[in-house]
Amino acid sequence: MATVHVKGVEPDPAAAVQSTVVPLRLAAAAEAETPVAEDATEYFARAQSLIAARDYKAAAQELDPALLSPDADLALQIAWAEALIEARAPDLSDQLFERLLAANPGHREIHVAYAKRLHVRGLVLRAYNVLHAVADALPQDSRSLQLYRRLVRLKTIFENADSTPLAEDEDARMRALRLAIAAFENRPVRELAKDRLGRISLITGSLGPGGAERQLTRTAAELEKQRRAEGRIGDFALDRPVEVVVRSHQPNGQHDFFLDDLRAADVDLFEINAMPQARVTELGVDDKTLLALLDYLPPKVNFGTRRLVQHFQQSQPDVVSIWQDGACLFAGLAAVIAGVPRVQLVIRGLPPVIRRHMFQPEYEVMYRALAAVPGVEFISNSKAAARAYAEWLELPLERFAIVYNGVQRMPTPHSDEIEAQWQAFTAATPQADHTIGGVFRFDTDKRPLLWIRFAARYAKAHPTARFLLVGGGRLLDDAIALAESLGVREKILFVGRSTEVGSWMKRMDVLVLMSSFEGLPNVLIEAQFLGVPVVSTPAGGAAECFIEGVTGHILGSADKTDLDEACAKVRALVGRAHDPAIFEPATRDFLDAKFSVPRMLENFVSTSCGIITESAAT
Repeated sequence: MATVHVKGVEPDPAAAVQSTVVPLRLAAAAEAETPVAEDATEYFARAQSLIAARDYKAAAQELDPALLSPDADLALQIAWAEALIEARAPDLSDQLFERLLAANPGHREIHVAYAKRLHVRGLVLRAYNVLHAVADALPQDSRSLQLYRRLVRLKTIFENADSTPLAEDEDARMRALRLAIAAFENRPVRELAKDRLGRISLITGSLGPGGAERQLTRTAAELEKQRRAEGRIGDFALDRPVEVVVRSHQPNGQHDFFLDDLRAADVDLFEINAMPQARVTELGVDDKTLLALLDYLPPKVNFGTRRLVQHFQQSQPDVVSIWQDGACLFAGLAAVIAGVPRVQLVIRGLPPVIRRHMFQPEYEVMYRALAAVPGVEFISNSKAAARAYAEWLELPLERFAIVYNGVQRMPTPHSDEIEAQWQAFTAATPQADHTIGGVFRFDTDKRPLLWIRFAARYAKAHPTARFLLVGGGRLLDDAIALAESLGVREKILFVGRSTEVGSWMKRMDVLVLMSSFEGLPNVLIEAQFLGVPVVSTPAGGAAECFIEGVTGHILGSADKTDLDEACAKVRALVGRAHDPAIFEPATRDFLDAKFSVPRMLENFVSTSCGIITESAAT
């Protein structure tokens, strides 16, 4: 019978077959004396195709261990267990590996294959225990012996650093992240001048069509324009070029949506995906314990660390401003390792512990650890978000500086196409004397279906209303279908995505936002700049965007929104659009003082120079 070699496991001296990938394992199994059940190989082949197509749920069903006979060739059984990891079914993989260990006590190849998979998943103690059982049988100078020594090293580091012992089900990569960041808790920080910005690097995931991406692009472009034109903003000198670093600015996924804006301003732009990946030994770190920790970070942290540290070392920024949770995860530690004096963690909405669909366990570990590192600061674009993060991370509100968004008045150019659409809609709704509108993405957080139910409720109480919705997204078709079923389809104009939002918004009498989650919703500010009053749920920083009872109303709840309350508050504002009594001059002064682009730039530069103009505690 041929000996089957499992990937990454050294063959016994007598081994005649060496296989390095799953298909070759199957080929070896087919040549073995013990036949493989035809239906099992078919299941496996289908699963491989499904994994390639990223249909992991269906792949896991094909790889149910119950479908695999205990008498099947060992190479197939090991490959099957490993494929379950690729199908994102780790519990089933463990079940099969444990079955194999019980049936084949002391079988080195099974122990090594299982330990490798556990190690990759962060389960250091389990991986150590599995491999320790065959440690004496591991060949000298083999990769399996190297893995065992690495596991021993990590286990020793964790035991010496913490009084809390490792648990078998603990993802030790989180502990490695925490300890790696903690190594910098006493780092020296180069003192920066308070009257000059120096080199600033703004970091985010992409240049896609999001609010944070738009603000970062606007900030970078305006700073660079001001540097070239005046060399300063207010009391602060701008003497070094601005740079923007994004994970991707490629056209796939619209990651290049704001790319032209940065290029027009001649901002230095770097793409992390295009950066070379360094070894941890090339990051300028000498401490062996820290090197071992840096070599075992969670994947997203590892991705950024191995690419950005050397970039920062070459670029020498004085300030690294990292926008949004995901970017903080891949860039925060890298900036600290590179010795950046001021590292800003810029939050743009409610924390992931509240937005559960955004949650990753790394976030809390990272934020709490970075908060203890000298030179690391927090910035929020709303006090609501700052309060939520402060409560989650148990930090004082004073740690959070507030820099509100800079919002430009939307242009309202004449468009023959828009005018024709509008005239057709008004002709189709001749009984209507006012228009209730909304501008949002049709996705879960914005709750477009709730908006449609509100429209139906409002139309029943006020038959002379029409509705105007601008935006696209995956729930647009569902919203149209719901409007049809509720009998209000003919009263609603679904514009879809538009590049001329201002031309639509100016036609509204009231703008309504029904979001469950928000950062600082620019649309509420933009509506007021055009003289349109607003009604919104209290999601995120919505209540900070207008003067309650004057240019808008906040509803009682974002979780359990009362549609009757919404109808009443919207109706109370009908007829107030463009009313000088509420929009001039107090509201204009309020908007300019908090949300104008010049004010945002001055506050951002001031904060980046260490002078906080407003904190979440004030």
